[in-house]
Amino acid sequence: MARYLGDINTRARGLRTHLLPSSDLERLARAAGLPALQRELSALGLVRSDAPATPASLERAIRRHAADQIRVLDRWCSDQRRLALSVIFEDEDRRSIQAILRGTEQGAASEARMSGLVPTVSLSERALHTLASQPTPADVVRMLLLWNHPFGPPLVEAASRARPSLFEIEVALQRAFARRASSRARDGGAQLVEYVGQVIDLMNAWSLLLHFVERDPSIAELTFVEGGHWLTRTVFEKLMSLATRQDVERQLAWELRNSALAPAFREGVEDLADLEGAALRAQIEWQNRARRIDPSGAAPVIGFAIELRAQVLNLRRIIWGVALRAPSALIQAEMVLA
Repeated sequence: MARYLGDINTRARGLRTHLLPSSDLERLARAAGLPALQRELSALGLVRSDAPATPASLERAIRRHAADQIRVLDRWCSDQRRLALSVIFEDEDRRSIQAILRGTEQGAASEARMSGLVPTVSLSERALHTLASQPTPADVVRMLLLWNHPFGPPLVEAASRARPSLFEIEVALQRAFARRASSRARDGGAQLVEYVGQVIDLMNAWSLLLHFVERDPSIAELTFVEGGHWLTRTVFEKLMSLATRQDVERQLAWELRNSALAPAFREGVEDLADLEGAALRAQIEWQNRARRIDPSGAAPVIGFAIELRAQVLNLRRIIWGVALRAPSALIQAEMVLA
């Protein structure tokens, strides 16, 4: 039986009213420079008035503000409901760990590895900074183990090899999330179960588009994550056997035509870098509809969490766009606005 979420939904709806509307984001994108942007963000309560007007400082302030919102939501969860809603928070942890692992492998600066992330109760700003400061992906996994984070143990095998493969660590991370989320979502109700299926379908779609060029039949076995709704293993293998990338995109759009992700794939995926924003926009629109259909389900909480993520990503783009003096129209075109 699904847990009662009425009071948490009320809190999520309240928190949602504090998210920036499109008009504010568009105004921020027109800021004349970082000092002006800092003043605007301070007036909106997102950064301290004495915060340095630098991209790194403003990004840190945005992450900390998001973390405060997540903590408010977490405080309203009883232990049993926290177990069900941990699906939402662990999805953020998964994204953060994956981004940090990739940044570590690429040798990116520690601050760059944290860009666009949302801290949670289990991976705070300080914890993310510690992970982002590790020299290798294996060291990131060791820290997760030291902290008893649930994603630590599933990554040990892949991270402990003589030459750890980032690819294998990432797949282990995705499968660990899918197992935990699939086993807990039912307690949060049908909307949470559906959301987990969306997240896993998106993982598999991403893997399919990323690895299709390798034309290796074993890719399906190596990368497929169980638990999605529309992209089953049979469908995944069929897509992997198609002749061209264009064929894959067309068939993906067909397979996902009735899903929340349909708008992200309807016109094809020219650049994988744009897929995250397109999928996030589609998921926000889906949760808005789900909230109207059944306001007692988990959609208000899910919707707030992913809209908060979108806000962090939008503000990151604004901060760096203004810092680089990009045209405001270009900044706005890259934002996730549902």
